[in-house]
Amino acid sequence: MKSDIHICSVWEQAHDRPVYTLEDSCPECGATAINTAPAPFNPDDPYGEYRRARKRDDT
Repeated sequence: MKSDIHICSVWEQAHDRPVYTLEDSCPECGATAINTAPAPFNPDDPYGEYRRARKRDDT
């Protein structure tokens, strides 16, 4: 699934705050805008068991 919301790829260097857009380029500086969606879930994640155990311990 692809997110429609993009963020300026160079916002840390070019802006004082993140710049979000629906376009493929930043409206303020013209740099490429990248997808803001998280990485897809991988059922073969070798560290998933440890991450879930730590999450259970933190709650």
